[in-house]
Amino acid sequence: MKNLKKTLAMISSVVVAGSMFAACGDSGSNSDATQAPADNGAATEAPADNGETPADNGDATEAPADNGDSASGDKLTVLCWNTDDINPMIENFCASTGHSADEFNVKSFGCGGGQAAENYDAYLSDASNDADIMFVEADWALKYINDDSAETGTKALSDIGFSDSDYGDLYDYTLEIGKSSSGVQKGLSWQAAAGGFCYRADLAEQYLGVTSPDDMQAMVSDWDKFVDTAAKVQEASGGQTALTSTLGGVWQVFSAARSTPWVKDNKLQLDDNCRKYIDLAKQMYDNGYVVKDLTQWGDGWLAAGTTDSTMGYFVSTWGFGDTILTAAAGGEGGATYGNWKCIVGPQAFYWGGTWLTVANRNNNADLTKEFIAYFTTNAEGAESYANFKGEYVSNKAAMANVINAYEGLGVLDGQNHFQVLNTVADGINMSGAITEYDSSVKQSFNDAVIAYCQGTYGSADETIDAFVDMVAGNHPDLDYSDFE
Repeated sequence: MKNLKKTLAMISSVVVAGSMFAACGDSGSNSDATQAPADNGAATEAPADNGETPADNGDATEAPADNGDSASGDKLTVLCWNTDDINPMIENFCASTGHSADEFNVKSFGCGGGQAAENYDAYLSDASNDADIMFVEADWALKYINDDSAETGTKALSDIGFSDSDYGDLYDYTLEIGKSSSGVQKGLSWQAAAGGFCYRADLAEQYLGVTSPDDMQAMVSDWDKFVDTAAKVQEASGGQTALTSTLGGVWQVFSAARSTPWVKDNKLQLDDNCRKYIDLAKQMYDNGYVVKDLTQWGDGWLAAGTTDSTMGYFVSTWGFGDTILTAAAGGEGGATYGNWKCIVGPQAFYWGGTWLTVANRNNNADLTKEFIAYFTTNAEGAESYANFKGEYVSNKAAMANVINAYEGLGVLDGQNHFQVLNTVADGINMSGAITEYDSSVKQSFNDAVIAYCQGTYGSADETIDAFVDMVAGNHPDLDYSDFE
């Protein structure tokens, strides 16, 4: 492609120059040599797309004291980016099993999921620092799952006593994401972060004549129907209402349909679905099928749910609390609270989720296995936590009981959204589609498409060129021959 060779040549020159300066005694890092090209001014639709969920939704309890960086072999040391998940997990685990919070050493770095890996690396660079369990996110999990080194790597779960027969009740996609590139199970998630499309029932009736979730699902059951329905909403509302809020949300869903990994045999690839998305995004943006002045997680994004500017949001399991849907309704008792419904939408997708991996320096195997099993393969433990935290867990047997007993969600006017999410979770297929490059490459593609929609690029081909240049700036060692 026209700019790729220039980009790679420039990066190569900078790397060589950086090496020369380092050889002359400069002790600083030359890591800037592989940074992305300068921002071209195009707004991005969301912060780095790493599956990161928003901040604490109020469920977290006081963290067990951090016992510092030194090794504590008699305690279970857990590395995490914040305490939103680990605190309630420890509370529930200890209440159910008789263990004490004093048996845990929580090493929280007080950051977002996107910054966790760099903090982990710095911590693990000191061999004296204890680490038993490491929380990892899907988009960068393979950085550690594919690492077998003693310093920063992870163990096969079979090394601490798990076997394939233990995994029969877990949603398939959660297992796939926890496997190394060679197929070794190294991580398990306690969450199934399946998502659905949540829409304003009153606006659906007003603009589409829809009075039930089944009827609404029929109108958005694939992307062609979704776009057709968006056009009807746009026309019926006089241009005042978009079917969904942002392209960032649409991309999160659409990207889950990829059958081709971003990188294979060290070669950058672009799934045909991604090429289709470029045209879909442009059509939706140009025609007002999304709200043009909103960005994912940006100012006004959630507030749009209390006005008539948008009919719907794509929401994952963790978003049915205050993080997204209830906030979009104006809070409990807010302007549109109780006026929402949830459906599967145009395709199955997941958004976020956290996996539990076992550090190679683990020195507390028995408690590690008991803790991980309690939230994943142990149906009773997983069900207990689902009820305790309001979490949609990865254990299907546990969720079957939760779904049957669930009385519905207030913001959805009593609808049992768990039934919808169960259908979605069963339909997610990520086999062979996960790579260690996902977070960076996925975000670069989103950035390029948003820039195209906003007029920075003049065609889909220019958008792909820009995407490849962005990736080359971050990952110069990949093979880009398919795009030359």
